[in-house]
Amino acid sequence: MELKEIWKKLETDKLNKPVLGAVELRNSSNHPVQKLIILFKLTLGFAIFFELAFTYLLVVTPQPIVKVFLIIMIIVYLFFFLLNYKVLRNIQRSFRLDLNLKSTLKQVYENTSSTLAFQRKASLIIYPLAATAGFLLGLSVEKDAALMIQKWQVQIALLISIIILTPSSYFLALWMEKVSYGKYLAQLKDLLKQFEQEEIEADR
Repeated sequence: MELKEIWKKLETDKLNKPVLGAVELRNSSNHPVQKLIILFKLTLGFAIFFELAFTYLLVVTPQPIVKVFLIIMIIVYLFFFLLNYKVLRNIQRSFRLDLNLKSTLKQVYENTSSTLAFQRKASLIIYPLAATAGFLLGLSVEKDAALMIQKWQVQIALLISIIILTPSSYFLALWMEKVSYGKYLAQLKDLLKQFEQEEIEADR
């Protein structure tokens, strides 16, 4: 209820101190929007870490076929970094609760939900590529990955790895999303429902 309490205080102070409530809310670390901002910043940090790791592997790995898949992963993580950065900036820019709390929270909720939904769908393509990159990287440690991948036994092993890793990685990521983002998205959804209910009651 912290968000609504600050919002009501904001309405009282709006004429004399139009942004005081918004500043108070932005500086608080207990409400769901600020938690989502922190989570997006952590996601960007992980993206940077993997970008650096893939770049290092690209430099030290001599085999061309492995380099190709590493470059693909670098491009993928760069795309996800830019996507999450854009959403983070949109949330930070729209987080102006001195204007309209309901529309602000709705925008944050919809932006975050749509971004997470898109990333879930995209992951079904990304995970097989990541599994292939890891598989080839493992082969390249002691053997020529380009020659080994031509053998049907190795191809079957790669296919089995993709079949196992793709759904397991997807459901693990889904669980992690629910644990990290789910709680705060649920709080925002409940707040929006409360605002809508209050508006309905006020119109009666």
